[in-house]
Amino acid sequence: MRKPRSKKRSGYTIPTTRVSVIVITDDQKILLVRHRKGNRLYWVLPGGRLEYGETFHECAVRELKEETGLDVEIEKFLFLSEAIAPDRSRHIVNIYVKGRITGGTMRAGNEPVLAGVDLIPLAELERTTLFPPVGRKILECVPGGFAGGVQYLGNLWV
Repeated sequence: MRKPRSKKRSGYTIPTTRVSVIVITDDQKILLVRHRKGNRLYWVLPGGRLEYGETFHECAVRELKEETGLDVEIEKFLFLSEAIAPDRSRHIVNIYVKGRITGGTMRAGNEPVLAGVDLIPLAELERTTLFPPVGRKILECVPGGFAGGVQYLGNLWV
C-alpha cells in the first residue's frame, strides 16, 4: 500500500464532491459538455461541485441547467468514483446520476471553461476524450438500462 503524501492543495482539507449527470436520449445520444483549459479541449459529463446544504439531486439539476440550459429529472444513482492526483494536490469524489431531459433549450452556459454542449452518438463515446474516463463503463451499462446501481438513502440528519 502506498503511503499518502502530506502535500495538499492550499486551502483544501477535504475532497471536492462533483455530481455528474448521464443523459442518454431515445435516439442513443449522450449529453456532453466541452471544456477548454488553456490549449486543451475535452468533454465531460454535465455537472459540478456540490454546494454546502445542497442535496445530490439539487446539485445535479442546478449544474445541468447552468451548463446546458436544459431541465432534467434525476432518475437514479449509478456510480461513485474518486480522482486523486498522484501528488495528492487534488481529490475529487465523483457521483454519477442518470437523468432525463424534461425541458429547456440547449446552449452552453457562461462559465469561462465551457466551450460547448452537444449530444454525441453513443457509438462515438469510446473514441471521445472524456474526463473522468467513464465512457466504457457507460457503454457497458446502456444495454441493461443501468440495472442495479447504488441506493441513495437521502439526507439522514436527525
